[in-house]
Amino acid sequence: MRTLIYARFSSELQNKRSIEDQVTVCRERCEREAWTVVEVFTDYAIGGGAGFGEDQRPAMAAMLDRIRRGDVDQVLTDTTSRIARGVGDSDFIRKEINFAGARLFTLADGEITLLTGGIKGVIDEHMRVELAHNIRRAQKGRAAQGLAPAGIAYGYRKLLKYDEKGEPIRGLREIDPETAAIVLRIFTEHAAGKSVRDIAGGLNADGVAPVSGKFWRSNTISGSGKRGDGILRNRLYRGELVVGRTRKMIDPRTRRVRIKPQPESEWSVHPVPHLRIISDELWAASDAARGNYTGLTLNQARRPRRLLSGIAKCGRCGSAYTIVRPERWGCSAYREGGAAACSNERTILNVDLERRVLGGLADKLLDPDLVSAFVKEYHTEHARRSKDAQRRDAGLRKKLTEAEGRVARLVEAIATGGGEFTELRAAMTEATRERDAIRQTLSDSETLPVVALHPQLADEYRRMVRNLEEALSDPAARDEAGPALRAMIDNIVITPKDARQGVDIELTGHLAAMLEVATGKAPKSRGSAGMLSMERVAGIEPA
Repeated sequence: MRTLIYARFSSELQNKRSIEDQVTVCRERCEREAWTVVEVFTDYAIGGGAGFGEDQRPAMAAMLDRIRRGDVDQVLTDTTSRIARGVGDSDFIRKEINFAGARLFTLADGEITLLTGGIKGVIDEHMRVELAHNIRRAQKGRAAQGLAPAGIAYGYRKLLKYDEKGEPIRGLREIDPETAAIVLRIFTEHAAGKSVRDIAGGLNADGVAPVSGKFWRSNTISGSGKRGDGILRNRLYRGELVVGRTRKMIDPRTRRVRIKPQPESEWSVHPVPHLRIISDELWAASDAARGNYTGLTLNQARRPRRLLSGIAKCGRCGSAYTIVRPERWGCSAYREGGAAACSNERTILNVDLERRVLGGLADKLLDPDLVSAFVKEYHTEHARRSKDAQRRDAGLRKKLTEAEGRVARLVEAIATGGGEFTELRAAMTEATRERDAIRQTLSDSETLPVVALHPQLADEYRRMVRNLEEALSDPAARDEAGPALRAMIDNIVITPKDARQGVDIELTGHLAAMLEVATGKAPKSRGSAGMLSMERVAGIEPA
């Protein structure tokens, strides 16, 4: 009988039987039965739920291709679990073998029929699920003993100790002073407001050996909020060993192992104070710094490389104006596609673009007519909200009148001798509490402040912009001052001049943010909600 032998090794077997053992026992059976071994197929370190495609289990795919020739009588393997650990996969493979005119035969169960194949398929898949459950349970048990169930986290090293039998105790860790100092540096810099990209760049510049790979990456430091990984999210640094943050699952379409985050209610947290590197105060400060970017998209959270990055556009084609040569802005479409994509070949130095934009903000954007338009719209909105507040507060005022009347009556009753009764004193306390609560609610009702445009408002605004311009020229203060300027700008449109050189610049700004700067408030970020429709003003290119 012409026979194909198939063997598979999986980490799920915990190395109890190697591929060589499987092939050996299969060959011994072939010799006893006088079966002819045509070919041997082996898959190394691949789980039984991996599928049977060429990119999933190459040896299995090759065996199925070989058996489709029709010149093989059987496929021999140790157990059905070597064929697959999924009901659907094992059934499909058995049917493919039978369709080619051969049979599936195992050393444990003999010929696999529809009945035995179905039963064994269910058992094999259940064993895979149960094994995964047992592994997770064992990991939680080790963590409860203060033992790390997985690899060695950055900042720590293996601690070698032996039990009473002389066997090494696995999972023991201790702080590595050299790498722990880097962890402390990362948290300190992040808490001080430094971006993870800048932190990674600083580590690379200083030649600090990375966790893995050739250099530090920002995602190594920041990690994933859902998975709770990354250096800044690793709770081991604050003395907590967390198990069960993620779970390995097999994608039913691709059969690839995927790491899926588990809800925090499924996590198992165990205190390990001897492994603490970061204080609670530093952890909280770093967590607060990261919270400033929570809910933002990647583009929103990323600090722009240059002051006006992502704002400038081409006036000819609408494409982004980007850095096309060292410190020179140009149309990205012209750079990528040439004149066929856009005819705007003009460029402008970064220092010139920033100077002209700041000049426009300082000299044009607080034109009295524009401020008057904003204030008119502001007062219209104020009137609308005031009308809504009046309707909303009418019921409260009625209740306040009733409460005040009840308090007055109780005061009179107590004054005439009723204070001796406990019920009256309790009623007085409750009535007073209700009256004060209604008063507080009315005082907290939403009211819009009136914009007071004092005569020096324009001068004050210009002074603020001048201060901002000075801050932008200081590298140390640029990161802090930049967002204030960007908040005032909606977009910048750059168009070639009629002459052979130079560009015209049209700036669209957020008047609401400008008024906030002028009155000494921190402007809202670009794209913030709650702004009025009159806030955009165009055409402020300085003469």
